[in-house]
Amino acid sequence: MPATTEIQKSALDALDSLHFNQVAVRITNSEQSEEWCFRILNKINWVICEAGIAGKQAEITKHYLLSALEIYLSVDEKYFLYLAQFNNVSGSHRGFQEKEKYQEYAEHSRNFSLANLCIAAACNGVDRKFLTRATDVLINDRELALSSTPLHIRYRLAERCYALEYTNAPLNFYRELVSHGIIRCGKYSSRNDKTAEKSNEGLSTLFIRAGLLFELKMLQRALMIITSLKHHGSITLPKSDTLSSRVERKKISDYYKRLVGAWFQDGSKISFAVFQCHNNNPKLAAQRLLKNMSMFYFHKRIFSGTQGSWLGTLGAFDIEVDSKENPDVAIYYSEKNDHTISEKIKNNFSNAGFNVSARSLYLRHKEIKQKCYFKIEYYCSILTNMPCMLPWWDDNNEYYNLAQAFEETDDN
Repeated sequence: MPATTEIQKSALDALDSLHFNQVAVRITNSEQSEEWCFRILNKINWVICEAGIAGKQAEITKHYLLSALEIYLSVDEKYFLYLAQFNNVSGSHRGFQEKEKYQEYAEHSRNFSLANLCIAAACNGVDRKFLTRATDVLINDRELALSSTPLHIRYRLAERCYALEYTNAPLNFYRELVSHGIIRCGKYSSRNDKTAEKSNEGLSTLFIRAGLLFELKMLQRALMIITSLKHHGSITLPKSDTLSSRVERKKISDYYKRLVGAWFQDGSKISFAVFQCHNNNPKLAAQRLLKNMSMFYFHKRIFSGTQGSWLGTLGAFDIEVDSKENPDVAIYYSEKNDHTISEKIKNNFSNAGFNVSARSLYLRHKEIKQKCYFKIEYYCSILTNMPCMLPWWDDNNEYYNLAQAFEETDDN
């Protein structure tokens, strides 16, 4: 069997990220949180419509507005208060005197993050002045009252809204990768695919929005380092984690080398992270995205298994959702499996061009339910109990890392 390529690894990282977000949003979703998200989305759609922006460009613009709001809303007065209190308790007794310095640094970092977001947006046809002006309009909208947004909605706002708008994103993202020949799947047939867009207009809006989310994540991680370089003229390297494997430590080492090299070669710009949406060759655009991710995107997968197991993983979640909505309906029968949940999901996959058996979906659901969902539930419990927001440019994905390493037997 040939070795997995870097592009294939990135594709699996992308699927894992999208599916994790899909499950997490489902767990933390409520009528109130959904109302908050769609109020924000409706207002953004109105702003975009007023500017006369339509089609795919409207979806691209929506992403960058959501991202700008995510950065703005991560500035939390409580965070500075906690920092000041911690410094007082730790013995320096200068915490509250330095609170003003924290706030100044936060304002600088926020503006620097937004400036780099604007550079990425301009590469994809979004006017910088419009993005800045529209963000200000949304932030200052009294009716929208964004300052009252619950913390778990502010955190990863762009990802949450994406999961609500594109409820079946992971499967369709996977289908698009397969249909463009970027990764292979013997269980897929384009002739049986009833959901594919019958057009030659390039990548779908679902794929574009997903690609822009990965661009945002690459930008966020890079800015944690670049902000320090810009502000202090130096880079603070992370402590060597002796518990990590040699391969993982080499990945981090290579990442810093590539990032510093790209930063200086690009003339202090972040073009290395940009996902070029406007490309007439959808396969090439997707491959470039995955290539960038192989160099600048860090992700430890929650869901185990090979490329071939991903259909079962995605179907397992559909079974989990359906079984909670219809608890009286059987998941699977070894004989006469008609009208069960697994048969329904199998037929849904068939409409998307994938041939997968109800039994394999049922068995994968049993495995995934035992091994993975509790980690995501733990992550969601962290989000819903956050005492304050973490600044966007200082967030190293610690909540996710805690969940990824969490075991059901942990005393927590």
